[in-house]
Amino acid sequence: MNINQYKISFYKIIKFAIIVLMVDFVVGSISQKIFYSQETGKFARTTHTIKKTKADILIFGSSHAHRHYVPEVLEKELNKTCYNAGAEGQQLLFHTALQEMVLKRTTPDVMILNIDDSFLYQSQVAYDRLSDLHPYYEDHTEELKPILEMKSSLVDLKLFFKSYQTNSTIVHAFRYYISPQIDYKGYRPLYGKIIPEKIPLNKEENTTKEYVEVIDPNFVNALKTFINNAREKKVHLVFVTSPTFDTRDYSENESFLLIKDIAEKQEVPLLNFFNDKQFYKKPELFHDPSHLNDKGARLFSERLADAILKMDFSKK
Repeated sequence: MNINQYKISFYKIIKFAIIVLMVDFVVGSISQKIFYSQETGKFARTTHTIKKTKADILIFGSSHAHRHYVPEVLEKELNKTCYNAGAEGQQLLFHTALQEMVLKRTTPDVMILNIDDSFLYQSQVAYDRLSDLHPYYEDHTEELKPILEMKSSLVDLKLFFKSYQTNSTIVHAFRYYISPQIDYKGYRPLYGKIIPEKIPLNKEENTTKEYVEVIDPNFVNALKTFINNAREKKVHLVFVTSPTFDTRDYSENESFLLIKDIAEKQEVPLLNFFNDKQFYKKPELFHDPSHLNDKGARLFSERLADAILKMDFSKK
């Protein structure tokens, strides 16, 4: 191959790269516009939390947060504005990233983190679901890079392409345009009640666990970071566990025991509603054995508000 042929090949490569970048820019820009125009759905709620809410009280956590904490009730009882930033299926890495993005813009009075007993156990799903943060990487690289690098060391390369940042979100966007997912300041109620006779006798065999019962150091560090972030901004932080339909024994749950130990050492109050007698075996308060229905969520939110008032979180 002579020099001219090398030059031709080089120019073709450059031309191809330019075309790819132009297409990526156009497609990515359109995708981002669609993404940020969403008014309902999980991404709309996350975007609202990051970019808009100035609520006095913010709720963090998985589906137990999203489905159990009623801002309307907490606002009435505590005389403070409230937004439920819970995200179904998301765990500590996501919540810590979300907290850091929020604190970059605003400082609430109180942050509530709903604690799942398995939060510190290894979970590949927890890493995989971090892709929900990709659309925010361009504006929040400093906060997101350390966390997203736990999933992939090539995060900068992948998220350099604008179209990649939102490539997994467009289906959601169109889905919620067609069928809006209504929420009430982030809270989405569940209705109906469970039928105890239809609950499997051996729930362990009928439940697919998304975790392995081994402590993940990254999750431990994320929990400690969540605490430190709140402390540095002088935000009142409280850990809360949600009520359960059945009695559960957590005496040998290494994850929950470690969370309790960290909370105690860091002087973070932990309001434990696991096995609460007011909810125990009350089918009229539960949508399924793990989630309260709207009636149960409102009762729980009232109980939580009463507990917070006793802590006097109204003072900095």
